[in-house]
Amino acid sequence: MTELGKTLTEKVLNKAIEKSRNIFCFTCILKEFNEEKDKMEAGRATMREKFQVAANKGKGIKTNARLWEEQANKLIQENTKTNQRCFLGFCPDCIWRYKRGEDLSTKTKEIRKLMEEKFENVELDRHLPGVKRYSSQYYISFESRKLKYEELLDALRDDSNYITRLQGMGGTGKTTLAKEVGKQLKTSKQFNHVIDTTVSFTPDIKKIQDDIVGPLGLKWEDISESDRPKKLWSRLTNGEKILLILDNVWGNLNFDDIGIPKSDNHKGCKVLVTTRNLRVCNQMVCEKTIQLDLLNEEEAWSMFKLHANLTDNSSQGILKKGRKIATECKRLPVAIATVASSLKGQKRREEWDISLKTLQKPVSVGGIGDDLVDIYKCLKFSYDFLKDKNAEGLFLLCSTFPEDAEISTEVLTRLGIGVGLFGDDYGSYKDARTQAAASKNKLLDSCLLLETEEGYVKMHDLVREVAQLIANNEMNIVNFSNKNQKSQVERDKNIKYLICEGNLRDLFASKFDGSKLEFLIGNMHIKDIVHIPISFFENIPRLRVLNLSRHTPYQYHDYHHRLSLPQSIKPLSNIRSLSFEKFDLGDISAIGGLQGLETLELTHCAIDELPREIEKLENFRLLELKKCKIRNNNPFEVIQRCPSLEELYFLNSFNDSCKEITLPTLQRYRLNDVTVYHYKMKDTISRGVSLTWDYFSEATFKYVMETTELLHLEGTDKGWRNLMPGIVSIDNGMNDLIKLYLDNCDQVQCLVDTKHINSQVPSVFSNLKNVTLRSCSMLVSVFDLSTSRGLLLLEELIIFNCEKLESIITIECEEIVDGDNDNNKICNSMFPNLKVVIIDWCHQLQFVLPCYSARDFLLLEKITIYGCHKLKYIFGQHQDVQLPSLKELKLDDVPNFIYIFPEPSSIKGSSDSISKPQSELEPVKSNTFSWSQICCYGYKLKGSTSTKIVLVSEDQPKDCSITLFIYPNLWERAQCLSTSMLSHILCNIKKMILTSLPRIKSVFVMSIVSKLSLETLTIENCDELEHIIVDIEYGSGGNNWGNNVFPKLKELDVDDCEKLEYIFGHIDASDHHHNHNNEVIQLHLPALKCLALRSLRSLIGMCTKHYRTILPALTELKLVKCFKVDITSIGDFIVANYSNKGPT
Repeated sequence: MTELGKTLTEKVLNKAIEKSRNIFCFTCILKEFNEEKDKMEAGRATMREKFQVAANKGKGIKTNARLWEEQANKLIQENTKTNQRCFLGFCPDCIWRYKRGEDLSTKTKEIRKLMEEKFENVELDRHLPGVKRYSSQYYISFESRKLKYEELLDALRDDSNYITRLQGMGGTGKTTLAKEVGKQLKTSKQFNHVIDTTVSFTPDIKKIQDDIVGPLGLKWEDISESDRPKKLWSRLTNGEKILLILDNVWGNLNFDDIGIPKSDNHKGCKVLVTTRNLRVCNQMVCEKTIQLDLLNEEEAWSMFKLHANLTDNSSQGILKKGRKIATECKRLPVAIATVASSLKGQKRREEWDISLKTLQKPVSVGGIGDDLVDIYKCLKFSYDFLKDKNAEGLFLLCSTFPEDAEISTEVLTRLGIGVGLFGDDYGSYKDARTQAAASKNKLLDSCLLLETEEGYVKMHDLVREVAQLIANNEMNIVNFSNKNQKSQVERDKNIKYLICEGNLRDLFASKFDGSKLEFLIGNMHIKDIVHIPISFFENIPRLRVLNLSRHTPYQYHDYHHRLSLPQSIKPLSNIRSLSFEKFDLGDISAIGGLQGLETLELTHCAIDELPREIEKLENFRLLELKKCKIRNNNPFEVIQRCPSLEELYFLNSFNDSCKEITLPTLQRYRLNDVTVYHYKMKDTISRGVSLTWDYFSEATFKYVMETTELLHLEGTDKGWRNLMPGIVSIDNGMNDLIKLYLDNCDQVQCLVDTKHINSQVPSVFSNLKNVTLRSCSMLVSVFDLSTSRGLLLLEELIIFNCEKLESIITIECEEIVDGDNDNNKICNSMFPNLKVVIIDWCHQLQFVLPCYSARDFLLLEKITIYGCHKLKYIFGQHQDVQLPSLKELKLDDVPNFIYIFPEPSSIKGSSDSISKPQSELEPVKSNTFSWSQICCYGYKLKGSTSTKIVLVSEDQPKDCSITLFIYPNLWERAQCLSTSMLSHILCNIKKMILTSLPRIKSVFVMSIVSKLSLETLTIENCDELEHIIVDIEYGSGGNNWGNNVFPKLKELDVDDCEKLEYIFGHIDASDHHHNHNNEVIQLHLPALKCLALRSLRSLIGMCTKHYRTILPALTELKLVKCFKVDITSIGDFIVANYSNKGPT
């Protein structure tokens, strides 16, 4: 017993000592916590850098990494400054210290536990987009199409239908309708995935499989071809709702070969088939068939007028001819669009007469069915009407690409030059690119080509067929693995364009007549080593374009498949363009003998070295090496000696020998290293660099800086503190630069230093649109005021993890402008085209941008600020401001944030205006708001507990003061100061996210919410939040906002706000604050569909007494860990919406 008593005593004593530590060692506990918190802040910064790298690569973020960040945020935001005392402040409060010490000790352990977690890789591959990537610009919702749209929608919603078929003639709009319905089903969340793939006349099973797995995020890895269908079937039947759109099916498709489940075990998977062939509908076991007919006469005429740009006010003669021409189009949408677009802008009646007669002439085309004759006639008319040899040639060139392929202007330019489309005296590549763009635009205007989202072009499958018919026997598409097709091509004598696939050996062994062949593209299979026989080149002496690629279903590439060039390829004396992809080519020195060669493209290829022989090629203008392995020597030693080279694309192909590189003078260049993330360089960017600083010689580096349009530099140890004048003379201005990205440039303190310039600063960065600065540890400021005034085109400003950044725009004392002095106001608008501002993890920054006039930031749409601990304001100086375009405002982890603007330095107003109640004040007549006006509108809210503060300006007499009422949070205070002001700033915002704002107690007042365009509102981790909306006029005998609140709000998500009691409340929610009429005020949220309330431990209900919420559109309600919630307060709309998800 003695021993037991001793043990118990020791345990009690140890526990007491441990607990007493919370009081007597509180300072040590606090110090430990702060030290661990500093380590966690550094860890969080590193994590966010990894997030940014992932975002730059287009990757997603793993959920556990996001959760780690959220937990770290909560611990870092812990306020340790408060120190409560008792006995009139003379002694520490022991009870408080005990509780606080215990809490901090627990959180210190949590931090240590979090820091032990390692995340080597936070990246998550994003799924490729499905049908949502398609534009709706070509979809016209005619009445007949509306009926089919609804019929198809209902068929796909019906669980009893597995395969639905949409059948109709070619060109009736089956594909467009299927994609529109698919987008609707995805948007309404009735399917998790909606995926489309083009099947075509000769189905490519591997391509179809790849098209399906991309949006699903499935990886083939090293799986065998025989196991691919099994893996895909397993993914499609895992229970998710998946809609597959199989477009342009010509025959019975074997689902087993692909991996698509059958009707008896499809689970959540469904299939929509589009086809021209009614027999396909009969062959495939389908539950529902929908026939898409031609347009009716009036719809056809309406569509024709739309594409021909005719109105009822157009010439009556042309309208009559137009109606007859529309009739000749046989009510077929694709024919109407192309014919009408060809005639757009034609004012002479004679042109319309000739067009009508041309379409009325009978036409005989061999080898096509009767159903294609009318279509051929209409599309051939549009082709002939181009009256432009370049456009006609480009049209036929586009038909050589696979069905549904998206084609860039750059590719068309290179192939157009290769086949001689622009003649042999086309000038430079730049001139040819201009001609190609002009011809492409003519084809787009004629609807012979369609434009995709990315600015690429594609051909309607029917237009592609007609183009190949127009080319007649000059074009041949063949699979050399098919004996019948191989025999057919060997019989043809006039082949000019040959597009082939199959085994590469079969191509080289084929005995086709290549005497007239000028264009050869092959996507071939290859095994082991294949030698190209000299006889193959001797058979194609007129060849101008040779493009060979290795067919592989995988994303990665290896170098085990060698394609060996013969030592002599002089028979290709006419060759202009040479392109190889995914081959090990070894020694390519034989290319030096091709005296006519203008373009050399190698992609995913391995070569022994870049041969010196190409230095002697006098017509060599373009070199592209993309993701190539160059085994020996510095390729730039050869490149710099190519006298006629105009354009260089050297992408992810650097080797260890690439040091101190020198470039020739180039019209166009793009340089990128695999170790540096690079922007996706669009065709409009003619010169771009994404490298580390140390690749260049000093002279080349200066040349690149002066001429580039896209500059992404990473890391430097050369001591440069600025770009100008440190590297480039300020007189040169870097005025070609469009996009700037500096990453880990530790010595850079600012972009432009003008301190030592006595004369007027010249124009710099005049074309700059995008600026991203990341982890520049010594960066103090970005621009000075004189430089910033010239940035008229700047659209995007992103700054991440620049820990010493004090100001974005440096303002010297003599540049500070008194906002009330009209003579001193800045004339130029500040950043008139700025749309996006993102500032992340800049601890020293106190405000983001100065603001001088009502013309500043008129196009600003998005503001995101994260982890800026000293930030007090977004704009550092105020004037009359509108922000009419603002759509998204996100503030996160900004503990010292006060308001969007600072208080004015001087407040003008008379005591007469101040003493008036709000209802008697004169209305603001201007469209902008003035802070000097707003600050005069002080008034006391009924039942409020505001603090009365007397503000005396330094430049005003002591007896002239203004009374303001300051409320507990910045939003509430702003509402009290001026509802007009909030209308200007917030009225256009559609999405708002408020995270980790520790002081906020309410967000909106009722009087303004009816004016907002807000569609999504998310509030997280706001510990002091008590209400989201407060009615400051409650009990005053009426309201001026009506009953509709948040008229456009669709989603409201509130998470982890410990003190939140009501969504709708008022300043004083006690019982004595009451409505004299005892009337129940109904609050309508007409558009709210999703309401999610999570971890709200103090939540009592939706609204306080005398209110009732009406949510007619609610379809989803989530209540998670809301332990005090009064179910009866939300019961009305739970009952009214039977499809809701119940409380959790």
